[in-house]
Amino acid sequence: MQNKILITGATGFIGRQLIPFLLKNNYKIHVLTRKEIPTIEANLIYFLWNPKEGEIDVAAFEGVDTIINLVGAGIAEKRWTSARKKELLESRVLTLKLLEQYIKKHEFPIKTLISSSAVGYYGAISSERILEEHDEVGKDFLGKIVKDWEEAAFAMEKLGLRVLCLRKGVVIGKGGIYAKMAPLAKRGINPGLGKGNQYLPWIAMQDLLALYNFILKNPEMQGAYNVVASEHLTMNQFSQSLLHSFNKKSFFPNLPSFLLKIIFGEMAIMFLEGTRVSNQKLKASGFEFKFDTLKEIFLNLRNC
Repeated sequence: MQNKILITGATGFIGRQLIPFLLKNNYKIHVLTRKEIPTIEANLIYFLWNPKEGEIDVAAFEGVDTIINLVGAGIAEKRWTSARKKELLESRVLTLKLLEQYIKKHEFPIKTLISSSAVGYYGAISSERILEEHDEVGKDFLGKIVKDWEEAAFAMEKLGLRVLCLRKGVVIGKGGIYAKMAPLAKRGINPGLGKGNQYLPWIAMQDLLALYNFILKNPEMQGAYNVVASEHLTMNQFSQSLLHSFNKKSFFPNLPSFLLKIIFGEMAIMFLEGTRVSNQKLKASGFEFKFDTLKEIFLNLRNC
């Protein structure tokens, strides 16, 4: 089992919860950061890097056999201008290429790369078809960015690394989409978007964290995995489940599609389209979900 892990993008929604989870499971953590951050925890050390300048403190790789890559500008944080699209792509691809360069140049004995990916690989489409890992990549911007992202990760296979790309759905936990929608639902306001018949693949944060630990303990796993719960829910079902978790009902309509397009521009497609995604490959690996229905995770979050 791997013991020392190097993490990139650790200050994001997932990273902030993954680090304490891994520490509790007796892993030693190295974190790459753009700002020097002191720590008093013996098993958590921060190292400086500057991806734009192509610089990494080589000490960050000492004793490391696994890299968990979480870095990437927030896909839904800003409108998709040409400059923003370039930033979204480069923040994902160039950082992976920089890691590859350092591993190759210094011959670091890294065994495993677990890289973030997204169900956006299949593109922003709405369909009843259940998509699997072997299905074609989407032809829109989301499909292209995730394709390039994964290719940059899988390029490290030629260095002898075991590479996994986790095509995550929407992560449900303290923060993220839940933090934005729950306050509305708590007040009896419908948080639904668009027509509401678009599917919303999702994964509970607790299950995502457990999956990282599972992968570290199962070295035979490799390749791309859809990281989503088994339950296939539409946006309408998602919003109604969230309302019910607060014992609320709402007669307000969903936020109209045309208004979302005015507010978010091209990025609105992320909220208005969505299809079903299979997790059978992940289940076949032996991984077991703790939270496989929204009702369970919403009640858990409400009681936390």
